[in-house]
Amino acid sequence: MPADVAIVPDDGLILLLPASPGEGWRWWRVEQAALGGMHTFHSDEAAPWGDLAAGAPVTVLVPSALAPVRDKPLPAMPVAQALAAERLGSTGEGLGGSTRHVTVGAADGRLLSATVNASDMDLWLAECAAAGLDPQALVPAALVLPRPDAGLVAGELAGQPLARTADAAFAGEPALVEALAGTGGVVTLTEFEMAEMLLAAHRAPPLNLRQGPYAPRRVSFFRLPDWGQLARMAATAALLALALMLVWIVKWNADASAREDEALALVQKRFPAATDLNGAERLVGADLAKRGEGGTGFPAPTAALLAAMRPVPSIKLRDLGYAGDGTLRFTVAAPRTEDVNAVLLALQRDGWKITVPPALAPDPTGATVAAITLRAP
Repeated sequence: MPADVAIVPDDGLILLLPASPGEGWRWWRVEQAALGGMHTFHSDEAAPWGDLAAGAPVTVLVPSALAPVRDKPLPAMPVAQALAAERLGSTGEGLGGSTRHVTVGAADGRLLSATVNASDMDLWLAECAAAGLDPQALVPAALVLPRPDAGLVAGELAGQPLARTADAAFAGEPALVEALAGTGGVVTLTEFEMAEMLLAAHRAPPLNLRQGPYAPRRVSFFRLPDWGQLARMAATAALLALALMLVWIVKWNADASAREDEALALVQKRFPAATDLNGAERLVGADLAKRGEGGTGFPAPTAALLAAMRPVPSIKLRDLGYAGDGTLRFTVAAPRTEDVNAVLLALQRDGWKITVPPALAPDPTGATVAAITLRAP
């Protein structure tokens, strides 16, 4: 099936390879969507066509004597299936066991196929590479001619006679043209008409021989010429991000140190013995505990205990006491051990430090009783 060809209509190059070895190539420049004059090029000369625009297509016409084309209507099936069936139905082996390259394509409701020697494909691409070209399309020259509904269309392109019938496109040998013309006669295209057909085939190749193992190679992202530049840009972006992160870390550390110094200075106004932040925190905590305030005061642990008991209505508070060191002592009783454990688990989940007896025992009434101490974390 034809390879995808990106056509740039305002620029490009068309070449016609010779039918016999040693003859000169014919070439045309496509500029401003118009076909230029025909020129000759020999392989021992420097490329005379000049620089091509980026992405400008290069179309190479190969001799139809080596690449005849069969033309048949598309069968009643999806195009992809029709192309696959045609490819499978063509043999890949020529006379003497030579390897053949099978190509297929679809255009205007017709199924086109051509089978060429792999050695010819290798030679054509090697000659193009030697001339500094990597053509997007290799097209049998006879496909420049339009397909007739009946009879035969003939034309001459740079001295190469071409012919096309309703079901084939081939080299226009006089005897063969006369035999195949039939009752429909022969329509011979003028030089101006041939130029128009040549430009149309360049814009939309009906059958591209560059497919399968000879398809143009796709450029890998990792082989782009600018990959090194992209790597340098990525490294620069990473360094900038790292530098910005370091700046913010230094700023946050400076702000944290300033806040710590400010807090220590405030504590030292009341407790001159405080020399660092940890010592200041201990002095403030001890003072709050003496007054029953703060996290180690009576209200905070008592509120936590009552909040843990609220979801367990069967539990009773029998005893409650508070020590100046911030310890809350209490005794709870419940019909079941699970009720006491539910209160203890709730306090532990909230981060409070609790102390319980090794085992919970029932009192004379049968209730489970536990003496517990509770401290701030």
